[in-house]
Amino acid sequence: MATKTVRTEPVRFQAACAIESDYVFVAAKPESLDEDQAFTRIFYFDQQNATPWRHVDIPDFTVAGVCVAQHAFGPVRSYVSISNNGVLHIANPQGIRQERIAEAGLERSEPPIYGYINALREIGEQLYACGGGGQIYRRDAGSWVSIAGDLRQPVAAPAANLALNPVVLADDFSDIDGTAAGDLYVVGDGTVHHYDGTTWSPCVVNTDESLTRVRCVDSALVWVCGFNGTLLRGNADSGFVDVSQYDLNVIFHDLCVFRDRPYLASNDGLFRYDGQRVVPVPLQFADGDTAVCAVDVRDGVLWCFGYRSLATFDGDTWQHIHHPDNV
Repeated sequence: MATKTVRTEPVRFQAACAIESDYVFVAAKPESLDEDQAFTRIFYFDQQNATPWRHVDIPDFTVAGVCVAQHAFGPVRSYVSISNNGVLHIANPQGIRQERIAEAGLERSEPPIYGYINALREIGEQLYACGGGGQIYRRDAGSWVSIAGDLRQPVAAPAANLALNPVVLADDFSDIDGTAAGDLYVVGDGTVHHYDGTTWSPCVVNTDESLTRVRCVDSALVWVCGFNGTLLRGNADSGFVDVSQYDLNVIFHDLCVFRDRPYLASNDGLFRYDGQRVVPVPLQFADGDTAVCAVDVRDGVLWCFGYRSLATFDGDTWQHIHHPDNV
């Protein structure tokens, strides 16, 4: 896989995931660029490499999510980024290529228009993506197909008198996860839906907060987080219990489970559910910031990604990692 050596230019992390216990990849954007300019710089950090940081640039690409595909592209491990318009950037030892979810995004020349993609995940041996307009896609034999059924609804054309004909939008799905092709969950605007391989069904949730992430430990234990400190625990059969604290006014935008405990990322810092309460975890990154962009676990190591540097936790010791462009 061809990559370039790092050039010094401050960057801000936007999405990240762990590949191995000492190997991660991070989607970032140079801080010199305008917020609305489409551009992504993918960094690979490998602690075992003499030159640990490498990068590749993707012009005209606004990243929506990243994942490691262990099986979706055959026996070769691939590192996949997806843009909000449904373009996939796929990197592996065989090279770099792109493919597209034809029905996704806002760059389509004609209706139907559904909206942006928000998340990408490998579940079992297949890739899945979800997004606005109730979009849920699965990659089958190299092609992307909608499995959303009636949940997917295109944006309606504006009526002549919008005040008298309000536009009703479908669910904006922010994340997808599951244990198998017949056990999937999507979350969105106060909703959790479950897929049994044939039908999507709404789950019982006692919240109307926007939900941002879902993580399936197994078929019986599913965690969901979101706005205003929301943390839900449950499954499709028994429903979801709200274990939030009502005085915790933070937005949890990422979630992972480390040593049987959910760890939650927010711009107000790192949090952990200790079995009774959601409590802050003291963490300050090498750049002095405490905001957490993303969290992930691989091979017994918790990775915490700030917006300009990284940290790892093995259960006993924190290790802080500088990004060479952000010193």
